[in-house]
Amino acid sequence: MAKCLLFALLFISSNIFAQEKYTILNIPADLKEGVNSVLLNELVERDVTNIQKMKTSKTRVVAVLNEKGNNSVDAYEVYDSGTTIQNVEAYVYDSFGRELEHYKKKDFKDRARADGVSMYTDDRVLFLDYTPTTYPYIIVYTSETINGDTAFVAPWRPINNYYQSTKKSVSILKFDPQNKPRYKSYNVDGYEISIDETENTIVCSATNMEAIKYENYSADFQFIAPNVRFALDNFYLKGNPGSGKDWQQFGSWMNNSLLQNVSELPSGTVNKIKNITANETTNEGKARKVYQFVQDKVRYISVQIGIGGWKPMLASDVDKLSYGDCKALTNYTKALLEVAGVPSYYTIISAGDDEKDITANFTAMQGNHAILGVPEGDEMIWLECTSQDAPFGYMGTFTSDRDALIVTEEGGKIVHTKKYPTEENTIHTTATISLSRNGDAAAKLVTTSKGLEYDDIYTINKQKNDVVERYYKNKWGYINGVNIQKVDFENNREEISFTENLHLDLPSYANKVNDGLIVCPNVFSLDQEIPPRITNRKQDMYISKGFVHSDVITIILPDNFKLDQLPENASVKSKFGKYTITFEKIEENKLQYNRELQIDKGTFPPDDYEKYRDFKRQIARLDKTKILIQPSN
Repeated sequence: MAKCLLFALLFISSNIFAQEKYTILNIPADLKEGVNSVLLNELVERDVTNIQKMKTSKTRVVAVLNEKGNNSVDAYEVYDSGTTIQNVEAYVYDSFGRELEHYKKKDFKDRARADGVSMYTDDRVLFLDYTPTTYPYIIVYTSETINGDTAFVAPWRPINNYYQSTKKSVSILKFDPQNKPRYKSYNVDGYEISIDETENTIVCSATNMEAIKYENYSADFQFIAPNVRFALDNFYLKGNPGSGKDWQQFGSWMNNSLLQNVSELPSGTVNKIKNITANETTNEGKARKVYQFVQDKVRYISVQIGIGGWKPMLASDVDKLSYGDCKALTNYTKALLEVAGVPSYYTIISAGDDEKDITANFTAMQGNHAILGVPEGDEMIWLECTSQDAPFGYMGTFTSDRDALIVTEEGGKIVHTKKYPTEENTIHTTATISLSRNGDAAAKLVTTSKGLEYDDIYTINKQKNDVVERYYKNKWGYINGVNIQKVDFENNREEISFTENLHLDLPSYANKVNDGLIVCPNVFSLDQEIPPRITNRKQDMYISKGFVHSDVITIILPDNFKLDQLPENASVKSKFGKYTITFEKIEENKLQYNRELQIDKGTFPPDDYEKYRDFKRQIARLDKTKILIQPSN
């Protein structure tokens, strides 16, 4: 039955692409409503029967309904020296199916491709540079490629973007039955999706998929959209055989194939490391000295040529050139630590603010970055070896709180990187505000950021003055005419805290009412964000970071002014966090305002989104609480 299904799909698909005239009129209404593009038909065939190469042929028919839909065309091929692009071609039609343009391979543009971050990237991209003159339009794109690598088998994604619907998408993977791919599906429930197998094929098919609409406070699109991932137990990478039926075996392959014979260092550098760590008695102390040595000596630069896209360049070359990519700098630091007698683990991780895990129950080529793990008792110290600024052991949002793969001599192991709980991610502000009779104010404030909040601010001290000024004027955009008189920064890399000392002038901060002044005590932390209303929300709500922001503001009244009446203290509690404000008269002419906002990281069901909006609405209202002060005589 499965074989019959496959033959039917092949026969039907080939005839559809050859004979069907695509028009906008033939798209079902429910697939067009509120979308930017429609994937009308897609057939992707991959053949990994020969472990040393992967043949891919694809045809995509996309209806682009507006300018935003151009991102869904995907008329390009990435390649390197191990890839042959046999053919690419594209036809462009108007909404009624009349041909507008025909592009052959010679008409496509060829450019270098490198992102400067990823652990492995392709070298070049061949792409269609088409500028539409009218909308909607339909594009039919076909390609045939042969790749010398089978380490990566691209996942099937029947929906690639928000606001893209899909009429039909089929993926066919052909393989040697002796090397049958493993596969794992994600987010397929609720869709017309089928996955069928024969002795030597896996066929994935989807029809009539409505678009996924963007919803505020959702997880990243990749965690929401349906997809199927594939991996081979045995594969080839740049002419080198590899294996990885489980993480232990995969890690052994990496250790024995990619991380061997790359650690030798010049004798002069060996002596330097021995000297700078001679007086340290702990592994952590030695590692700190080595990490500082690396930060002072090298800089990050992407190196992605051939197997160098996967295998670290020689530590001796990094030492000589004083640069390298994430793999090279991680391996270099590891080699230096070995000289100092400190064990460490080369680690693969998916870096980025989306906290993507290396999937523990699906062994495959994963990750886009390399870091170093230094064991310290039952804990692991994580080193970001590409940064010249990051404090020792600090991860930030780029690599924290996710599963990663450490490579040991015994093989690979999945471990979890450091979590930064809510109470560690703090911003504390202490300020004194001196009011004048005409409503002007002068302020002195000290703000200290720690945990993940440190990540957002600690590099500002390397910015030029005009950049710093723009940062603060944008941050306090609700204060008209804020004038920055003085700025001092203190970056405590040992404690991983960053302190801002500022002197400000705030013209007309208080509003004059007859002889009195109306003041908003919350000068520096006004939160007016209320998430937009979403009718019939479908996605879980996701708060990506927990934090605590606290303020202690002392307001000095003008001479001969008094407080008319203090506002009531207020607090709000919810499953998302808590908020408190208090007011206190500490002297005849001094008011102290205390504010604390705690937001907790977490995933919440769709129905909770409206409750979160209400929580934020109450905060926005209380943050604007005002006080009336009047002349005392």
